[in-house]
Amino acid sequence: MASLRFLFAAALVVAFVLEGSSPAQAQLSPSFYSSTCPNVTNVIQEVLQNAFLSDIRIGASLIRLHFHDCFVNGCDASILLDNTTTIVSEKFAGPNNNSARGFEVVDDMKAAVERACPGVVSCADILTIAAEQSVALSGGPSWTNLLGRRDSRTANRTLANENLPGPNNNLTRLKDRFRNVGLNDNFDLVALSGAHTFGRAQCRTFSDRLFNFNNTSNPDPTLNTTLLQQLRQLCPQGGNGSVLTNLDVTTPDVFDNKYFFNLQIHKGLLQSDQELFSTPGADTAAIVNNFGRNQTAFFENFVTSMIRMGNLKPLTGNQGEIRLNCRRVNGNSNIATRSSSSEAALVVAFVLEGSPSQAQLSPSFYSSTCPNVLNIIEDVLKKAFSSDIRIGASLIRLHFHDCFVDGCDASILLDSTNTIDSEKFAAPNNNSARGFEVIDNMKAAVEKACPRVVSCADILTIAAERSVALSGGPSWAVPLGRRDSRTANRALANQNLPGPSDTLDVLKSSFRNVGLNDKFDLVSLSGAHTFGRAQCKFFSDRLYDFNKTGKPDPTLDRTLLKQLRELCPQGGNGGVLANFDVKTPDAFDNKYFSNLRLRKGLLQSDQELFSTPGADTAAIVEDFGRNKTAFFKNFVTSMIRMGNLKPLTGNQGEIRLNCRRVNGNSNIATRSSSSEGDLVSSF
Repeated sequence: MASLRFLFAAALVVAFVLEGSSPAQAQLSPSFYSSTCPNVTNVIQEVLQNAFLSDIRIGASLIRLHFHDCFVNGCDASILLDNTTTIVSEKFAGPNNNSARGFEVVDDMKAAVERACPGVVSCADILTIAAEQSVALSGGPSWTNLLGRRDSRTANRTLANENLPGPNNNLTRLKDRFRNVGLNDNFDLVALSGAHTFGRAQCRTFSDRLFNFNNTSNPDPTLNTTLLQQLRQLCPQGGNGSVLTNLDVTTPDVFDNKYFFNLQIHKGLLQSDQELFSTPGADTAAIVNNFGRNQTAFFENFVTSMIRMGNLKPLTGNQGEIRLNCRRVNGNSNIATRSSSSEAALVVAFVLEGSPSQAQLSPSFYSSTCPNVLNIIEDVLKKAFSSDIRIGASLIRLHFHDCFVDGCDASILLDSTNTIDSEKFAAPNNNSARGFEVIDNMKAAVEKACPRVVSCADILTIAAERSVALSGGPSWAVPLGRRDSRTANRALANQNLPGPSDTLDVLKSSFRNVGLNDKFDLVSLSGAHTFGRAQCKFFSDRLYDFNKTGKPDPTLDRTLLKQLRELCPQGGNGGVLANFDVKTPDAFDNKYFSNLRLRKGLLQSDQELFSTPGADTAAIVEDFGRNKTAFFKNFVTSMIRMGNLKPLTGNQGEIRLNCRRVNGNSNIATRSSSSEGDLVSSF
C-alpha cells in the first residue's frame, strides 16, 4: 500500500507539471522513451546493481550528483562535463572538488544505454533515473520519472559555488539557497535533506563543529556529547580531513527515516543537518518531528520534492543536445559521430579523453594488448602451488598489504634503493611478507608474451584472485588498468597495516582510514585467514601474557591453547608456523568463521571480531559461519572494493619492467621483448 501511495503522489505531481506554464516542462513525460528506448530504466538499474556490489556508497553519491546538477541552471548534466579550453568544469567548484563522485558509474550507464539505444537518451535523464533507482535499491520509495531532458553544452562553476548548499550553512542560508532555485524553504528543504539518511561525509566537512564552532574554540553545543567524543577520535584536530564517517549513525546504508530521529537526539553529522531541528523557532523542526515519527510521510514528501527538483529548468525540444559522452559536449567528443559502437568502445573513448582513474579500470583492459594475461599468471601460480601450498595465502596477503598503503600500486614490491625506503621492512612485513619471487616469475612470463603492457599492480591483483579460486574459493572478474608507483612509503605501512594483536576498535579504524567499511569489509577480508599460516611470534602473547596480565587470552579455547603452547613454547622459536584455520588449513572456505564461534581464532585480531562484547561484527561472523555463499559473495565485493583503492591510471605512475625497481633504476629500462631468462637475470 505504501508504494501505491508514493506512485499516486508522483502521478499528482506529474499532472501538475504537465498542466504548468513552462513549455519546456510540458515536454517531459514518463513515456518519453517508450518507443525509442523502452528498457532504459532496466539498463540503468542493472549497471547500478553491479556498482553496488563493489561500492555500497554509490547510491548516495549518485543522488548527490543529481542534486548538485539541478541546483546549477537546472537538471542538464552540466556537472558531468570535464574541463576543456572553453568549459570550466563544475567538478572543481568548492562543494564538489574532491567529494563529488560516481562519474565513472554514470559513464558505464551511458555506455550500456548507448549500446541499446544509440544517440537517444540524455545524460541528464540517465542521472535522474540513477538517483531514483539509488533510493529504491537502498530501501526507499520508487516513483515514475518525468523524462525528456536534454544536455547542456556548457557548465557554470561560478554558479555552482554560489548556489549549492554547504555543510556549514545555517538555516537562513539554507532557506535562501532553496528559494533561489525555485524550491520551497520548508518541505522541500527538509525532505531533500533527508537523503542524508545514507552515505558518508569527510571529516573536513564537519570538523569545525568538533573543535572550533563558529570560531568559538568550543564544539557545537547542539552536537550530542557522546557522538562528539566518537567523532573527535575519528577526526582528530589537524588530522586527515578526507577520512569518512556515516551521515546516519543508525542505518548508514539504508534509505529510511532514521536521519530525522538522529536530528531529534542531536546526532546530525553536518551543521546544515542539525540546523533543521535545533535552530530556535525553526519552522522546519515540526517537519523533522513528523518525518521522524512517520516514515510514510517522509517518503511521500521526498518523492514529491525529488520530482519538483528534477523539473528545475530542463532543456527540451531542440535545446541543448544528446551528449554521446557525458563528459564532453559533442563538438569536443571523440565519439560525436558514433551511432551504435559497443559499450567497450565507449569506455575506451572515455579513457582516451582523460576520465578519472577508477573509470579506466575494466576487466577487459588488456583484451587487445595482452588477452592471455590471466592464463599466463595462473600457469605460473599453479607451478608455485606444486612446491609451496602456502603461496596462495601469501600472495593475497601481499595484495592486502599493498592496497592499504597509498592504494593498490605495487609499492610493496619495491626493494630499497638510495631514494626508496622499501615497505618490505616495515614491521608488519619484515620477515613475514613473502611470495615476491613468484611475482617476479609472473612478471617474467607476462613480459615475454606482452612486453611493457601489464603493470605489476595488476599482476598482483590477478594473482590474489587466482590464489583464492585455485584454493576452492570464488572467482570474479578483476577490474584492471592500474599502473605502478614510483615510490614506497614504509612509514605509512607501519601506520596503516592492521596488526595481529589489534583490538576491534583499532581494526575498525584501520579499515575506515583507507576508505573501507568497518563491518562487512573488515569481516569479509579477515576471512582470507581461512587458509595459510602464521608465525608463533604473532600470537605467543595470547598463550602466556595476554595484555601484560601474565595469563593466557580468556577468549582462546583451552584445548587449542594447550596445543599451541606445545608448538610455541615460551621463549622458543618465534618463526615456527601454525595453521590459521585448524580445520581445513589449505582450503578457501568458511571454516574460519566456525573457528571464531568456537573460540579457535589463531590471532587476537581474528577472535576480536566475534568475542568483543557488543561487537557489531559478531552477527556477520555468525552469518558467514552458517552460509558459505554469503561469505563468498561479500568477500568478492570487498576484494573488488579494496582493489579500487586509489589506483594509478592513465599517465600516472609507470608500467614497471622489473617489479622490484622503478624503471629509472631498472637494468631492463630499455628492454623490449627479452626472454624470461633475461628478465630473471636482471633481477
